[in-house]
Amino acid sequence: MIGHWRMMDTTTDTKQNTHGPTWWRKPCHITEDIVLSGDLHHNPVNAKRQLDEWHAEGVTHILDCREEWNDEEVVSEHGHGMGYIWHDTHDAGGNQESSWYQQGWEHYVRIFDENHEAKVMVNCHMGINRAPSMVFYLMIREGYEPKEALSLIRTNRPIAACYYAKSAWETFAKEEGLSDKELSTGLHEINEFFVENHINLAETIHQIRLVEYK
Repeated sequence: MIGHWRMMDTTTDTKQNTHGPTWWRKPCHITEDIVLSGDLHHNPVNAKRQLDEWHAEGVTHILDCREEWNDEEVVSEHGHGMGYIWHDTHDAGGNQESSWYQQGWEHYVRIFDENHEAKVMVNCHMGINRAPSMVFYLMIREGYEPKEALSLIRTNRPIAACYYAKSAWETFAKEEGLSDKELSTGLHEINEFFVENHINLAETIHQIRLVEYK
């Protein structure tokens, strides 16, 4: 069984600049075992530089949450032996399917069964919603309370909106057989966190769109 994750330093100001391009492809260490980022650059030369950086920071596996692209080939060629899992899903709003979260957890457990020293890069296109929501799910499966997990994610990656966190909590609550009160309490914590830690998501995405294909 995977041990409880040790918290990373959370002294970073959570109100720091959320300029999208600054954080987009920056690898952000959330826990000792999890790194969070946007995707690899579409230019293979730049993608190779990113993979070199990820390798230098200890990443051993990639859990790619994008539906729209698959980086298996470039990771196989330039990824320093990193394992690559294409765990794709949409980014169309609403909720994510429970099976997506459950299978992500299964991938994660299998990674650590095979390598107790693994460090997993979870990414989607911008590292704003899909990947952070998967990280949130992994963390609550490990024992973090909802607000605790969200605080740790947002502190270390200020543009992580975790739009799908509610569906992650609902999946967890159903799996664990939580009471209606426990489900509601968790959803309240999530709502409260988003109100208290608002980010201008539309502007952040717009900023990234402006440089997306450069």
